[in-house]
Order: sequence, then structure tokens, then C-alpha cells
Amino acid sequence: MKTVESKTVARKMVARETVARKTVAWKDVARFLVPFFGIVVTAAGQSSDFALYAQDLRAADVLLAQGEFEGVIQKLESWPERLPDRPEARHFLGLAHYRLRNFEAAIRHLSAALDREKQGSPAWKQTVEILGGAYYFESEWQDAEPLLEKAAGWRPEDSELSYSLAMTHLHMGHRDQARIAFAKIFEVDPEAPQAFALTAELMLRENRSKDAELLIVEALEKQPGLPGAAYKLGVIAFRQGDYGRASELLRKELARDPNNAAAWHSLGETLSALGKQAEAAEALKRAIWLNTRLSESYVLLAKIYADQQRLELAEDTVRRAIQVDPQSYEAHFLQSRIYYKRGRVELAKKELAIAEELRRSAKQ
Repeated sequence: MKTVESKTVARKMVARETVARKTVAWKDVARFLVPFFGIVVTAAGQSSDFALYAQDLRAADVLLAQGEFEGVIQKLESWPERLPDRPEARHFLGLAHYRLRNFEAAIRHLSAALDREKQGSPAWKQTVEILGGAYYFESEWQDAEPLLEKAAGWRPEDSELSYSLAMTHLHMGHRDQARIAFAKIFEVDPEAPQAFALTAELMLRENRSKDAELLIVEALEKQPGLPGAAYKLGVIAFRQGDYGRASELLRKELARDPNNAAAWHSLGETLSALGKQAEAAEALKRAIWLNTRLSESYVLLAKIYADQQRLELAEDTVRRAIQVDPQSYEAHFLQSRIYYKRGRVELAKKELAIAEELRRSAKQ
């Protein structure tokens, strides 16, 4: 695989995985909902305007529980201007926008609510938590971190919240805080080498190679010869373009554990980048023999075969990649190229159309 293509695929995979992990971490804000209209009636029920405000909040509460988030917005959108000092409408609007994944609007309303709500109240705590989640989804880590720290402090049993905080520490480059948080989630001693290696693995997935490398070095200081450490360092060296060192480290890992399919795949990528296509193909075949679900290995192996003009073998190999992962843009695009080379123009156009549709869907 060409270096640029490898890095492009890696970035796409990281982006897809990041979105998926965020979705899991904040999947259901409805579990946090608490009623606020009683507070409003008690505090501000002296005028008809306030009575109407309380009535609209009651209606919004029902709409929110029913999942009618657009209805909540329509019901309450005028109230922040009419009663600028009241937090309740802003709070409900923030929740509704959050559920609609309009995170910028959620941040705007929840930030205003936070300034107006009584600190320590149920409403304030909910605002802290959901505002932290909105910043998290917007990748505004610096704003998310202090809010999620507060929320995790009063909800230590919530693993999804703890995970979001740990990932925020990770993206802030706060290695020690991330390590301690992940160690708690995965129930390992935060000072054990496994905690350092675990955090390094998660940092690698987020493409934070330098932080991951520092953690692995610390882990090796605690336990020389730590299983998997050479593999991770090899992956980091590959991402940094140091293919010779990557090859050395990956071979070291495989000498210790020849059953590591991911290491065989990474060695195949590395050898391909070094121009050693025959050796790369052998490494990729071993990755596939150990794990027949590695679609990336099939794709890279098919590219090597195609470059060698072994088109029939390339076609069979990329077809297997598509069977393993029908949503792989790279596999369908490569299949299209192979069909064109073999003069099967209509099939090539069909595969290209599928690839372009997958790419459009990935951008949405």
C-alpha cells in the first residue's frame, strides 16, 4: 500500500471509530431528565406572564418525554428573550437541541442556563452533565473536561460518563489523568504496566502516537518485555514514517507472539511501504490465515496482486474483502480498478458507483 493511501485509510478508520465511541458514551440523555416546572410556579407564579411560562414548561416537559424535540423548541424558543433571567426555558431548549444533535445550539442554551441556575441543584447538575456532553461531541475538550469531572464526581458508578471523561483527558494530552480514569473503568491498578499499555492502545486509536509512545516507554520501564509493547511501538514507527524501525519492532513482536494477526498485517503494510511487495504479501497472507475477518489485509494484498498484474487473483482477493466488509469504500474502489484493467467496464462502473455512494455516506 502506498504511504499516503495507508494514512488516509487510517484517518478514516479513526474518525469512524471516534464517532461510534462518542455515540455509545452519550446514547440516552433521556435518563437524566428531571421536572422543573414546579420550581417555576413556586418562584414566579405571581403574574399571568409567569403562569403562561409555567404552562409552556409543563407542555415542553411532556413533549420532551415523548421525544417531540422540535415541539419543545417551538414551544419555548421565545421565552429566553421574554424572561431573560429565567433558566428553565433555556435548560429545556438545551436538552431538546442536544437530543437533535444540534450541539452548538445546545451549548448556547445550556451555558446560559448554567449561569442562572442554583449551584448544586438537580437542574444545575443536569446542565453540567449535558453541557459537558455537548462540548464532548463538538470535540471542545478544554470546555468539556471541567464539566465532566464534576459530573463524574457525583456519578462515579456511570461507566459511560467515566469513559467520556477519560477520552477527554486523552484528547487534552493529560496522560496521567487518562491512565487513572481508564484504569478505573477497566478495573486495573493505575500504576501497573497494563494500565499504561491500555491507555497507550486507546491513544493509538485516536491517532495520538506521541502520547502513546511515552506511555509504552513508561510501561516498559515497569515491565521490560511487556507483551504487545513492541507491536505498539512498531505501529507508531510506521505512522511516523520510520519503516525500517517499524519492521524491526514488528518482527520482534512476532518472534515473541506469532499468533498476532494485527502485527502480521502491520508488518505487511510496513514492507509494502519499503517496496518489498513479495515479503509484504507473505505477511498479509499470514494475517488473513490467523484472522479471516481482516478486510484491510485482503484489500492491501489485492492491491499488491493488481500491481503485479495478477489480476484474477487480485479480483478474487478483493471480492473476499467485500464479503467481509460490504461497506468498505477502499474494497469497492479497488474492485472497480481491477474490473477496468480486465476490460469489464460495466462491472467497473457499478463498483465505482457503490464506492462513491459509500464515500458520500461516510461524510454525512
